[in-house]
Amino acid sequence: MSEFGELLRNLRKQKKVTQRQLADLVGIDFTYISKIESGTMDPPAEDKIIRIAEVLCIEPEELVLAAKKVPSSFQRLITENSNIPVFLRKASDLSPTQWKKIKEIIGESEEDKTK
Repeated sequence: MSEFGELLRNLRKQKKVTQRQLADLVGIDFTYISKIESGTMDPPAEDKIIRIAEVLCIEPEELVLAAKKVPSSFQRLITENSNIPVFLRKASDLSPTQWKKIKEIIGESEEDKTK
């Protein structure tokens, strides 16, 4: 089972929604939900993931990121800001000290993570 499929199954069951109900509300075939949950099919397109999140009353980003898809808002940011691709190419070479400095610059601290 994929990470996305497992998350989807757990969320769906928590909300007491059947595969068929979810599929009907999202506008996809219920067998596709079954295949996603079992990991035999990839997660759907972002618009369907967002609709699933709406139906299950959760933040869409949680599902989009679990599906390992880049949210369209991030895609726009990456393509509109020429500095972002340069940063992403160099990010794997940054030291822990450099990452700490970046977190300070953007205002994320270890305390933020524990809240």
